[in-house]
Amino acid sequence: MRKVIVGILFFIIIAYFGIGFYVYGESVAVPCAVVESEKENRPDNFTLGEKADWDPSKYFVQDYETVLINTNDDVVLSGWWMETDKNAPTIIGLHGVTSGKHSPDVLLVGGMLVSEGFNYLTFDFRDHGESTCEDGVHSAGQKEIYDVKAAIDWLINEKDIPSENIGLHGSSFGAMVALMTQYISDDINALSIVDTPFDFATLVREELVYQEFPGFLFEPVNHYALLFEGVDITEISPEDGVSAGRNPMIIFNGVKSDRVLSHHTDDLISAGNKYSVTMDIYRYEELSHTEVMYVYPDEFQKKAVDFFKENLNR
Repeated sequence: MRKVIVGILFFIIIAYFGIGFYVYGESVAVPCAVVESEKENRPDNFTLGEKADWDPSKYFVQDYETVLINTNDDVVLSGWWMETDKNAPTIIGLHGVTSGKHSPDVLLVGGMLVSEGFNYLTFDFRDHGESTCEDGVHSAGQKEIYDVKAAIDWLINEKDIPSENIGLHGSSFGAMVALMTQYISDDINALSIVDTPFDFATLVREELVYQEFPGFLFEPVNHYALLFEGVDITEISPEDGVSAGRNPMIIFNGVKSDRVLSHHTDDLISAGNKYSVTMDIYRYEELSHTEVMYVYPDEFQKKAVDFFKENLNR
C-alpha cells in the first residue's frame, strides 16, 4: 500500500509540474522576432494596421538613430533614438507583450512627442523583436525592468540626458513594466500609463481563461516558473513600484478592454491614492484595449504633452 501511495504522489507531482511546464510555455511565450504585420514600420514611415484607418504621416520622425543598449546580464537591446534637444523632456516608450519597437503603439506616441520637441527612445524588450533572444518567454516584468533600467542608464551615460528629464510611457504590458521599474530606479520622474495590468497573479488567471485554460492553473504555472525557470513572476509588483517611486502619473483606460480588464486601472488608482501619488486620470467607457491614441489622437497628444512638460524639468 505504501508503494502505491508513493507512486500516486509521484504521479501527482509529475502531472502538476508537467501542467505547469505546458501552460507556462503557452501563456508566456513570445516570438523572439518582429511581428510580421509590423516589419515595415519605422519611425519615418509606419502604418496603424488594424488599429485605425487614418493617415499618421504627420507623426513620422525623419531623423532617428538605430542603437544597441547593453544590459548588466549580457542582453543586447535593439532600439531607436530620436533626439531634438538634450535639455528637453525625454520619454522612453515601452511596448506590449509579443510586440516591439515596430508597433504603432510606441511609434505613434513617439511621433506625437517628438513633434512637440521631446526626445524619445523606444526599444525591443529581451525576447522580443530584434533584441537578444534568451528563452522565448517573458518574465512578467521581472527581467524586463532591468531592460528599462539599462535604457535609462544609457540615456544618462551615453546621451548626457539629465535624469530629472526622464519619463516613461507604456501601453499594456509596457505600462506594467514602467510601473515596476520605479522599484529599482530613482531616475524616473513621470509616467504615462495606458491600460495597464496591475495585479499580475489576477492577470495570469484572466489570461488563462482568455486562452481557454482554467484560471486555477496559475498555481502550477507559478510554481513551475519558480522552481525550474528561477523566476518568481510576482516578486516585484506594480504596487511595489508605485510605493517606491511615488511619481506623478497620467492614466488612460479603455473601460471595454477584454485583454486587461478595467479593474486593474481601479487598483492602480487605489494604490496611487494610498501612496499620495499625483494622478491625471482619463477613462473612456466606449474604448477597448489601447485604443485611446488612435481614436482621440489630438486629445491624447495634448494631455500627454502637457503632463510631461509640467512634471519634467526643461
